[in-house]
Amino acid sequence: MLSQKKVMLKTNLRKNPKFVAPDKICETPGCGKPAPLQCPKCLELKIKASNFCSQQCFKSYYAIHKKLHVTAGSVPGAKHNGLNSQDLIMRYATFKQTGTLLPYKQTPMRKVPQTIEKPDYADDPRGVPHSEVTSKRSGQIQVLSEREIAGVRRACELGREVLEVAAKLVKVGVTTEEIDRAVHDACVERDCYPSPLNYYNFPSPAAPL
Repeated sequence: MLSQKKVMLKTNLRKNPKFVAPDKICETPGCGKPAPLQCPKCLELKIKASNFCSQQCFKSYYAIHKKLHVTAGSVPGAKHNGLNSQDLIMRYATFKQTGTLLPYKQTPMRKVPQTIEKPDYADDPRGVPHSEVTSKRSGQIQVLSEREIAGVRRACELGREVLEVAAKLVKVGVTTEEIDRAVHDACVERDCYPSPLNYYNFPSPAAPL
């Protein structure tokens, strides 16, 4: 049996776990089985290794787990801070989470360069769009000038371009965090403000569809 496991390890891809003593519990949420496998990438990066019960569990949870490798590889000192992939999941004290589809921890709100014109809610502590609120309360329909209409058309063109950037990224295994980053960068490249950002304190440059 041991020799078969050794052979299996030699033929596995680098993403697949390494066999170790079964003294841990599987890290895949909702599993709870003994975990005789460790992620070889975690061992390579010298971070706290994550344990899994099987190749199937490891692969099903890898989309989240791999973020731990990115953190350890890009943040100084992260290799030795005792993180594991459970630390990357958003937890709610009053809600019991089950299954493998779990919310990722929210990253800090991205910054927009000062050279880009911002809406009035961009720097508002509560993200209130004051001009929008005032317009709605007036009960008046705003009639746009030719210049303003041209500006709306241009805004729609830019919005379409950014939407296409986001759409090309949508596939199994790609996180919304990655899409958010791409949308934010695409807006900044076009010298425009990602309108959902801080709108009533919404934290992301990409609004949910």
